[in-house]
Amino acid sequence: MKKILPILILLILCSGCQLFRQVFLPKDPKAPPLITTQHPTLEQITSAINRNSMAIRNMTTDNASILVPGVLWPVQSRLTFERPKRLRIQGSATTLGGQEIDFGSNDTIFWLWVRRIPGEMWYCRHDQFPICPVRSSVPIEPDWFIEALGIVEFKAEDQHEGPILTDDGHWAILSRRQTPSGQFVKRTVINAQNGWVIRQEMYSPQNELVALAISGDHRYDKGTGVLYARHVEVQCRGAEGKMTIDLGTPSFNVATPFSSKMFTMPTFDGYRPIDLCAPEFLKIQGVVMPNPLSVTDTPSIPEANVPTFIQ
Repeated sequence: MKKILPILILLILCSGCQLFRQVFLPKDPKAPPLITTQHPTLEQITSAINRNSMAIRNMTTDNASILVPGVLWPVQSRLTFERPKRLRIQGSATTLGGQEIDFGSNDTIFWLWVRRIPGEMWYCRHDQFPICPVRSSVPIEPDWFIEALGIVEFKAEDQHEGPILTDDGHWAILSRRQTPSGQFVKRTVINAQNGWVIRQEMYSPQNELVALAISGDHRYDKGTGVLYARHVEVQCRGAEGKMTIDLGTPSFNVATPFSSKMFTMPTFDGYRPIDLCAPEFLKIQGVVMPNPLSVTDTPSIPEANVPTFIQ
């Protein structure tokens, strides 16, 4: 399990999900504030962020890139996202040219293929993943990774508290989520000057920090009115180092329908599909509970200095 965990987390990540190239784009104006009220209420903050995220019906980019820990070159990727769970990332190593990864998600399943892992392509049903034994090593719902990439939603079924003023003068909102594995707590930090989401932390039922995403280089798409973070740094428990995501030049809410094949699990010669919840997978990989995420290794983007743990 140890050998596949960084890649699995990483590319489920892109599920949701993409990968953001920090390049100067003259056509993208500086992102406007989402919130201008000096002392906003919980309802004002969550409504403003939800409206922005819900405005993203789909997104596509063919020049995204992922910098994976331990890999010297970025994976150049084509990324396509469509609500609610449809995602496809097809990546190639720039120095090699051939396809290296294929990660996808549709309304029923998600899958992951990596050329460097011989003979296996992993998949899992969304409705089975919450009770899957491998979830002890990947204790985050795949949907969370979509939020990690900036499509943040405060769901009505969660319990929200805040805003709580942080020591650095930002707002923090705590969201309690009930899962088959217990109650997870998500801490979302919002820049007090403009209402942009700059940090997301996920805590396990044991109050361990298991996932962290920091967003920066916020941009504004004039055509759709969508605000998005072009640069994201992500860490998950069990993965060494951080993953850097550059979105490149995304297009939002494209009118042309995506092909149904885009979100269909592919097949690769010499690679057999293996269900992550199947006993066969657990026997091959084993299930090892990784150490909690170390706060000393947390990534930082010099857009805002925010505290690391729940106060």
